[in-house]
Amino acid sequence: MRLLSLVASASLAAALVTVPGASPALAAPGHDRLVRTVPSWHTPQIADGRVYAIADLGAKVVVGGSFTKVASPGSSTLLDRKYLFAFDKATGKVDSGFRPTLDGEVRALVAGLSGSVFAGGSFKHVNGVARRGVVLVNTSTGARIPSFAPPSMNGHVRDLVAQGSNRLLIGGTFTAVGGKTRKGLASLNRSTGALTSFLTVALIEHHNWNGSGAKGAVGAAKLALAPNGGRLVVIGNFRKANGLDRNQIVVIDTGGLAAVVSGWQTDAFKPACSSRSFDSWVRDVAYSPDGSYFVVVTTGGIHPGTLCDTASRWSATASGAGRTPTWTAASGGDTFLSAAITEQAVYVGGHFRWLNNPTGRDSAQPGAVGRASIAALDPANGLPYTWNPGRNPRGYGVTELLATPGGLWLGYDTAYLGNYQYPRKRIGFFPLSGGAPVPPAHTAGLPGPVYLAAEGVERDVRARYYSGPGQVTRSQPLESSGGVDWREARGGFWVGDELFYGMSDGQLRRRGFDGSSWGAAKLVDPYHDHDGVRPDWDQVSHGKGGTYEGVAPDFYGAELATVTGMFYHAGRLYYTRTGFGGIYWRWFTPSSGAVGAQRFTLVSSGFADVAGGLFAAGGYLYVSRLDGALYRMRWAGGAPSGPRIKVSGPGMDGLSWRARAIFPAT
Repeated sequence: MRLLSLVASASLAAALVTVPGASPALAAPGHDRLVRTVPSWHTPQIADGRVYAIADLGAKVVVGGSFTKVASPGSSTLLDRKYLFAFDKATGKVDSGFRPTLDGEVRALVAGLSGSVFAGGSFKHVNGVARRGVVLVNTSTGARIPSFAPPSMNGHVRDLVAQGSNRLLIGGTFTAVGGKTRKGLASLNRSTGALTSFLTVALIEHHNWNGSGAKGAVGAAKLALAPNGGRLVVIGNFRKANGLDRNQIVVIDTGGLAAVVSGWQTDAFKPACSSRSFDSWVRDVAYSPDGSYFVVVTTGGIHPGTLCDTASRWSATASGAGRTPTWTAASGGDTFLSAAITEQAVYVGGHFRWLNNPTGRDSAQPGAVGRASIAALDPANGLPYTWNPGRNPRGYGVTELLATPGGLWLGYDTAYLGNYQYPRKRIGFFPLSGGAPVPPAHTAGLPGPVYLAAEGVERDVRARYYSGPGQVTRSQPLESSGGVDWREARGGFWVGDELFYGMSDGQLRRRGFDGSSWGAAKLVDPYHDHDGVRPDWDQVSHGKGGTYEGVAPDFYGAELATVTGMFYHAGRLYYTRTGFGGIYWRWFTPSSGAVGAQRFTLVSSGFADVAGGLFAAGGYLYVSRLDGALYRMRWAGGAPSGPRIKVSGPGMDGLSWRARAIFPAT
């Protein structure tokens, strides 16, 4: 969900221009790595219900949900705390002084000013006083702050966003606030609670329900405000926003004197997924720290070709109708409930069992990578990183994720993190300190050394230096070729100080390579978690008659055995094949080595004679062909264009470029 700090980050401010009149840029979490996989011990134990909202206020943390009893760490004494409580972040001890009394669950929390916190939900009374939907309470005593006196509303509040120092945006299932029409969205003065005219966008009509099936309340479910305050993404149960076609999602411009529906529109959330169970199937939305994209997560069941049961990334700078996602991460029939984004990862939560599983039908299909309810995704493509703490049992799922400078908070409905490893009842925290860095994804450019695996009839790896046409050295064998007969190679690429290469057995391997020395060769197999590190998720029951074991994608086997060249660029693995004229691509993350389950065609012809060399560098695509020559074409926007131009070869400089794999490396 949203970041709660209101302090501007210098690096973020440099990347984003704050919209006049809007909020100052929200502070980015500032993560330089993934969070740790072992949770902190300093969290309270929540005995029942679910956690829906967490506000990290520095020394104190406030939690909202549907629970009624909590205990401090190490204590068996249950304390009555209905729907809202606070604890000391350093020790996890429940705050004895913070004792607000509410009569309904809390769904949203936002830090207020000077020791206060806003709470939104389904309550009607706070501390015995009528206060429906939203309240401001003192974080020391839980007392209601009377100066904030919003008008009554006729429905529930589902989410809150603070915009600037004097504006609170609210979303929910109300249709009137203070006797004035406000359908699902409204804005309040942050100091007084007075209704303002800034946000009056009306959300109307059920998404799914048409007289039969599931029926839910119409309105907003989640809000995500851009870090510079200039755009608000709203998801929920609606078809129209101010009469415009905006099915389940609307992007609202919030940088002016009044909020207006933007021209951004998509048809991707129109399908009626499992209408007998869901009136609406969107569940959370989160903005990236730099404001360049947002992610939407959903439920909905098994509906091929839709965004049901997926996480999807969307460009935040795009405009116009018919928008499509940058990537989609599919579970194969399991729900996503929450999302949080840092500089390094897209964290998602729910009760899913696998990711990279678009053809899954409540089962693992080719490409599936086991992830028990929580995962860290590569922002470039949505594939799972190696980060895999898991949650067993899964229960309903992870209902809240919150990224802070110190780490990642999780709210859920079960008693453990890991496979019954860490007793953390309904709330957990993964610290940033001690977490692992994301493996680098840099590639090598030209001029520089280029390596040829099995040049001509040789079995070794040879190096030559390429500075441009007419400036190529003759190849020299390396002292060591890593103990591999490279005649069996089927393409290779160097990324992040490692060489990935296919072999004739249809398997993908990886090993460190610095231009002369080699690391140990390892099979690239993120689909099977059997490395002996507890827990081995391949052996863990997911509660529905199976385990979290995944399945290698159909890129492995026969397809990989026919590869003639491959390279990595911007989150994608590109490759050519014997007997096929196209360039194909799949998503790929160097972290786990996961290969996308789906194959895409970049160009359909012109590359049937590739001989190992296929790499992009300096705005060009370089291709070695069966005639032994190296050619280049313009490479722009992730695709080759223009004529192919010979830059080296037997008839030009006497050098042959025929090989099983060719890759630049540094």
